[in-house]
Parts: sequence; structure tokens; C-alpha cells
Amino acid sequence: MDHFGRDPAVVSSANRVTGAVTGASVQSGVIHGDVTIQQTAPTPPPPVPRQLPPVPAHFIARPAEMSALDRVAETGTGQGGVPGVAMVAGPGGVGKTALAVAWATINADRFPDGQLYADLRGFSTGSAVTPEEVLGRFLRSVGVPPERVPVELAEQAALFRTMTAGKRLLVLADNALSTAQVRPLMPASPECVVLVTSRLRLDGLYADGAEFVDVSPLPQGRAVELLTRSLGPRRAAGEGPQLGELASLCGRLPIALRVACARLVSRPRWPVERVVAELKDERQRLQRLSAGEEMSVDAAFDLSYQALPDETARLYRLASEHPASEFEAGVAAAAARMPEDEAIDGLQALVDASLLEELGGDHYRFHDLLRLHARAQPDEDREAARLRVAHWFLHRTTRANMVVIPLRWRVSDVCERYRDAPAMFRSGGEALDWLDGQLPNLLAVLEDTVSMGQDELAWQLCEALWELFLHRKHYHHWLSSHELGIAAARRCGHEVAESRLRCQLARAYLDLRRFDEAERECLTAAELARRNGSKHNESVAMNQLGMAAQGREDIGAALVYFGKSLVLEQELGIERGVANRHRRIGEALLRAGRDAEAAGHFASAVAIYARLGDTKDEAKVLIGLARIDARAGALDPARQRLERAQDVLSTSGSAVYQADVLIAFAEIAEDNGDPASARTHLRQALRLCDGVSAAYVERIQTALTRLATAEDD
Repeated sequence: MDHFGRDPAVVSSANRVTGAVTGASVQSGVIHGDVTIQQTAPTPPPPVPRQLPPVPAHFIARPAEMSALDRVAETGTGQGGVPGVAMVAGPGGVGKTALAVAWATINADRFPDGQLYADLRGFSTGSAVTPEEVLGRFLRSVGVPPERVPVELAEQAALFRTMTAGKRLLVLADNALSTAQVRPLMPASPECVVLVTSRLRLDGLYADGAEFVDVSPLPQGRAVELLTRSLGPRRAAGEGPQLGELASLCGRLPIALRVACARLVSRPRWPVERVVAELKDERQRLQRLSAGEEMSVDAAFDLSYQALPDETARLYRLASEHPASEFEAGVAAAAARMPEDEAIDGLQALVDASLLEELGGDHYRFHDLLRLHARAQPDEDREAARLRVAHWFLHRTTRANMVVIPLRWRVSDVCERYRDAPAMFRSGGEALDWLDGQLPNLLAVLEDTVSMGQDELAWQLCEALWELFLHRKHYHHWLSSHELGIAAARRCGHEVAESRLRCQLARAYLDLRRFDEAERECLTAAELARRNGSKHNESVAMNQLGMAAQGREDIGAALVYFGKSLVLEQELGIERGVANRHRRIGEALLRAGRDAEAAGHFASAVAIYARLGDTKDEAKVLIGLARIDARAGALDPARQRLERAQDVLSTSGSAVYQADVLIAFAEIAEDNGDPASARTHLRQALRLCDGVSAAYVERIQTALTRLATAEDD
């Protein structure tokens, strides 16, 4: 080392080359008589390197990503001669290279000393390009004579830093495989910018001050714009809806959009609808989105997949068997039959490889085309993985339900495995939020289970939807899912399960005030229950027949049905069921104006709920007792009861239960001559129920109309 701590060999090499490039001259002889005088002519400087490939035709700008690259160029790192570095990551075919090349072309004036480009072939057929190969080209491009280029990587990197010191240069390292492949290519000047594109998130570049720019599929509008530009305005005219559908089927992925356009452009008589029809077949979609190796969605994904370790590749294949696009780490672990912590590591590796999108909170999502690609890879464990996914959802949903309604009787015996297990959620509201967020997955898993002919599992999944539908409604899904569940129970001859599911379906019809259909389901359920000695289901059917009668204002018939149900619950010895029936009878009597009798049944219900610690159902009874107080002129006690009910039901996770309290507040305000307060409470209830329960919305709007009419009179 010299006294500056430098390696003499590197210094010597750099000095020799620098002299050769910057101080070299060509000698020539001029003869004056007998004397030859040597003259020197300066060597012309090397041309400024402009190595960028062309911007793809019909490139669609990405303003947010472009702005992120602008920030890197404007701020850089400015520390220790380190350039600004942008790590542009995204899946194959998403347009990373196009973005980087377009930005670099637009910003060519920022880099008067040139733009260096190298395809590192990290995800191409054949071997990746080594840093030595790239640095050799770069050094020659900045004027180092070929014979002066060092052989060793360390010397090459040192010389490259020397040659770029003080320069304003862009380096585009495209298609990188690793940080080690990129780091030697860093110039020395803080005025330089390095753009790195990769399917992997090269976290090691964070140490070099890199800013990470994630590139996702195009927004829908810009995907349609790319199709329109590629086809031309005349061809695209009048094809708006079809172009939108085509963009969606291509997953808004630029490579897929370009392949689809190539098929149309080369077939000028084809309408867009024809390609749309082809791509709707998921089994053929990836094959159709191929125009040779140079422009193939399948081939682009293959290169990323082939680079995965074996266990990560297996996780990629089997996690794709989840029938919906989004999933938790736990369900992926179940699909691949591996511990959850290992699955999380594997999923993160897939995210880093741009084969999976991380949504936060251990939630992930496959791009539609990547999911098709993962499913196309051979694996003998696929059907078993689908079953493991369904069982995972059944068990997790059951555990959530046991927090929402701990004492509920269930036909499925899965709950028995968790009687002594700690609660999975802190409250019923939290459990309902989880169930609500998982509804698309639950419905997709139910349909997938039915398609596999797993009827025993299917009806159990359907039964497990009860708590969610009871509290959050989702009537369309409630009705359609129970048609599947009832059919599955019938196919496997489980009449007790069929009876239970018919009762659950009837409750939806009751909420929707479709009383004829509710009665039909309950009568069938009651017959099945009696035939199989299921007093539980018979009691539920009687209870709901009473609700249908009450909905028709036939209070006498309602009380008969509720009474029969009460006797069955007493015979079964189910205290919560007994309390529920007392509450139902009390509500019917209250509607009939038989307040004293109603109060007796409400008192019986409250006593049982209090003994069981069931504060939620006790709060429902307080609403009825508050109405009795208000009718007797005891307004303060009535409000106090409602405030207590509101405190409990506000954390129930049910908008309908909260609305019940507000409606009762409105009734008391109206009876007390305070229509303004009544309107306020009703509007709050309306906001809660909007989009949740059409029946409640109708009921509340009727009350608001009645108030307005009364004021006009």
C-alpha cells in the first residue's frame, strides 16, 4: 500500500490507462532539411456512449413511477461519492425495462457524459452475464483501450470508479439476478444515477442507498389506452367494452396486452370479441398469450419459476390451489402442509421473486395470470391441497364463530375439538370482522368443495356461515350458499344437517319479509327434524314459524309456535335456548300491547342471560324493557336501559343490533314530542344499515316518512 492506503497495482493500472486515454497523443515526423522534428496530434476523445435500447412502441407512461425515478435523480445520495440508485422491481412482463428505458431517454440531458446499458440476463435462457463481462464493455465504452482493460474484477471496478469520477453518467443494469452482479457496476460520482431492474427485490442494494420502485400491472384505464394505441383509433372505435374485458383477461400486464394486440393486428378481420372469447377459457389463456419465445407470458413466468428453490416452488404450486386470489399465510401453509413460519418465509421469497403480491398483515395475492401459471405446473398433491385448504377454513371459521356465539348448538362436531382451547379472537366484533373479510374466500372454498364432490365437508362449511350472515346479512350470498349447502346435505343423506341449513335459509327469508318461503323451509326442516329425533332443529323451526306469524301480525299463532319451541328447549335443558324463547314471547306480547305479561318473560330471559354471562342477548332484552318503561311514562329509566344496551351492542359487530337501539331511542323521542331527536336517531340507524339490510332500511325510511307527514299535518 502507498501512503494513501491505495493498492499500488490498482493505482498503477489506473494511471497507465488514464494516461493512455486522457494524455495520449500521436507522434508524427516533419523533415526540415536534414532534421526531423517530432510533432504530436491529440487523440480524438471517445464518443459519448448512448447505449439505451429504443423505447417500446405505444409505451404508456406511469406518472407515479416516473416521479419516483425523478426523485432519485434529483436527490441521489450525495454521500461519499455514491450515485443515486433506483431498484425497479416487478414480475416478468410488467414493463420494468420499458419504464427504465423511457425515463432514461426522456432524461438524456441530465447525463451529458453518457448512458451505459447492460442486459444482465438474470432471468433469461442461458447463463447470467458476469460483472467482469459488463465492466469490460463499460470500460471500453468510456475510452479505455481494450488492451488496458484489467482482467480481475476488483481492478476493473476500481478503474471504472476512476474513469467515472466527476462524471454525470447513467447506468442501466437490466434484468439483474443479484446484488453481487450489480454492485461492481456502481460509478463513483454522486452526479451519476444507476437504474437496476429485476424480478427480485434486491434488498442488498439498500446498503447502497437504493430507492425501491415497485412496478405493478397497468391501471385498467391505461391498459385500455395501450390496447387502443396498438390497434389504432379506427380499429378500436366502438370496441370500448370489449377492450376493457380484454385488458382484464390479460391481467393488465403489458406483455400480455401486446401479445393480444399482435393477434388482432395480424388478423385484421377479427373483432376484439373473438380474442376475448378465446382468453375466457382459463385452460388455454396462457397458451393464447404467446407469440413465440420473445413475447410469451408463459415463458416470462417460467424463467422466474425455474429459479426458485424446490420447497418454494412447491409452495408456489400448491398455494395457487386456493380458489380465490387473496389468502393468508396460514392457508398457504395448510395447502403445502408445512409449518406456518416456514410458509411465511417461502411466501416472502415468492414476493421477492415478483411471483406474489404482499398485501400486508401476512396476506398475499396472486396475479390472475401467475395463478394460472402456478396451477399449470405438475404436482400430484393438488387435490389433497384443495381439501387441506377447505379444512383450514372450516376449522378457522368455527373458532371465530365460537367467539361470536359461544353457546350455540351446531350439527358439525368440529367445535368439540376447541371447547377448551383459548379464544382465537379478543371479541365477537373482531371475529366478525375476520369472517366478513374472508367472505369471498369462504364462498369460493364452498363452491370448490362442492365441485370436488366433498358433500360432507360442503354442508359443514355452509353451516359455519351462520354467525356471519346473522350479524352482517349479505343476503344474496346467504341465499346462494345455502342452496349449495342444502343440496350437499341431501346428497350425503344427512337429514339433520339439511334441517339445520333449511332453518338458516329460512332466517334470511324472514329478514327479507318473504314469509311464504320462510314457512316452506321451516315446515320441511321440522319434518326432517322429527323424523330424525332432532329436537334442536325442531325447536328452531317452531321458533322461526313464530317469527313468520309475527311478521304477518298474527300474534296468536306466533305465541303458539314460540310456546312449542320453549317447551322443546326446556326438555333439552338448553338454558340459552329457553332464554331466547322467553325473549321472543316477550316481544310478541309487547307488540300485542300485553306489557305486563311481556315484562314477566323479559325478566325470565334476563335472569338466565345474566347467569350465563351472555351480555349481548341480555342487552337485546333491555330494548324491550325500555319500551315498556316508556309506555308507562318512565322515560328516564327507559333511556338508561337503552344506554346500557347501546354500550354492549356497539361492540357486537352487528349494524342491525346497533340500529335496534337507535330505533328504540327514536320511538321514545317521538312519543315524548321530540321529532328532531327522533329523526337524528333514525338517520344514524339508516347510515348503519345502508348496504347491510334492505328490510331495516325500508323500516327506517317508513318511520322517517311518518315523522315528516306528522309534522306537515
